[in-house]
Amino acid sequence: MRRISDLYDFYEAPMGIGGALELRDFGEAARSHLPRWGRSESRHSWGGTEFAQARPPARRGLPARTPAQEQMADQIGVLMRQIRRLNPNETFLEPPGGSSSIQARDNLQRRLEQLQRAQIVDPRTGLPIQRYIVDPRGNIAFEPLGGSTVPGANPVDTHTRYPNGSNYHRMNPEGHGSRKTPHGHGHLLGTGTGKTHQGPSIDIWGNVVPYNSPDAHWPMR
Repeated sequence: MRRISDLYDFYEAPMGIGGALELRDFGEAARSHLPRWGRSESRHSWGGTEFAQARPPARRGLPARTPAQEQMADQIGVLMRQIRRLNPNETFLEPPGGSSSIQARDNLQRRLEQLQRAQIVDPRTGLPIQRYIVDPRGNIAFEPLGGSTVPGANPVDTHTRYPNGSNYHRMNPEGHGSRKTPHGHGHLLGTGTGKTHQGPSIDIWGNVVPYNSPDAHWPMR
């Protein structure tokens, strides 16, 4: 660590060297030269042998952490880095100075496990799959990363959704409209919730097809 040898160094020390330095850091010998500021005398004529060492950084306004809290904070940092490797757009809400709570660590661990399970990609849309939603007959709908699953207008229906709420997969075990046989649907990303805001219909291969075409109605058991 660099040692500060005179008052000129006080102004030349880079930001972040170790927190704010104050005049008392230079001792009585340094303070004795205050009236001589601005004179043309050589800096070496000041003399004195007092030295000041930059103080270590402090988390101002925050209580010191215990060793156990420091260890917990390290674990939280590792989890955050692992999560961001899987999802670079992940954001974290942290208190000032960072978190060191067990609850935060456990929440991040669950999120990491969720992302690790999501590394299977739906070949139709290219999106990671977060969960598989399976009905009693073995029909499976995909829930995309960041999405959700909700019942449809008919309570027996199941809809998985994109993060913005638009429909991803729809399972209609009793059919709908004139089609009373069980079937499903797949959609590309839409603009929001509801039928009018869902994206284009796709067939079982991921091709865009008319919403009322046979290819837009996927067979179900």
